[in-house]
Amino acid sequence: MSQTLSEIFETLKQAREGYGILDLFPAECSSLLDSVLDDEVELMPLWWINEERQRRGTGVPVDLGLSVLWSSRNVGAASGEQPGLYVGWGDTTGRLSSTDPDDYPCSDPPEDIGGTEHDIAREMWAETWRLPTRAEMKELIQKCQWRWTVINGNPGAQIIGKNGASIFLPAAGDRYGNEYEDAYYYGRYWTSELRCDDDDNRRAFLLEFSQMGPEIVSLVRHMGMSVRPVLEK
Repeated sequence: MSQTLSEIFETLKQAREGYGILDLFPAECSSLLDSVLDDEVELMPLWWINEERQRRGTGVPVDLGLSVLWSSRNVGAASGEQPGLYVGWGDTTGRLSSTDPDDYPCSDPPEDIGGTEHDIAREMWAETWRLPTRAEMKELIQKCQWRWTVINGNPGAQIIGKNGASIFLPAAGDRYGNEYEDAYYYGRYWTSELRCDDDDNRRAFLLEFSQMGPEIVSLVRHMGMSVRPVLEK
């Protein structure tokens, strides 16, 4: 049975507290709307999404006024000021400590692992969470205000968007093999992108920051870095 647009909106309103599959068949709309709405629509209420995120240890999406939403915490962290896991580029387990680049994730890796089977954010957090691209990291640098600060004993960068919202990136340093380096002095966060001008594909791009400010650099992909996921808007 077809529905008018007003009936569709009333159905959606009633379903906000529930969960299910709706068949929406508008009776009075343009061909464009008909092509968009004449399908099954899966409803996932906010309370269900929040429960799932809590179960997976997922951060809260924060809108900094940028092209994507940024997580409030690192992968593996219980709160925003904690470092979480130190992850090699392409390691979806968060447990690898090998110094063989062919393990991250292979000897011939893709140029961009964002949202793929090699992306720890997508594998652990699901939804559309993923590693940020180099362009999204640059956007974070160029369109936000950066302040070096300390939260609960953990130094790092408070990043403030033009809309006043903010996230905190702890300066967790990095891990090489089983040795941890530069904690409290540097923050290093993977992007999803390989450095393709390397002859041996050993490096990937990352965000690096200290009290001197942030920049995009590249380092060998078997180093363990922090991961701060983004979510599609």
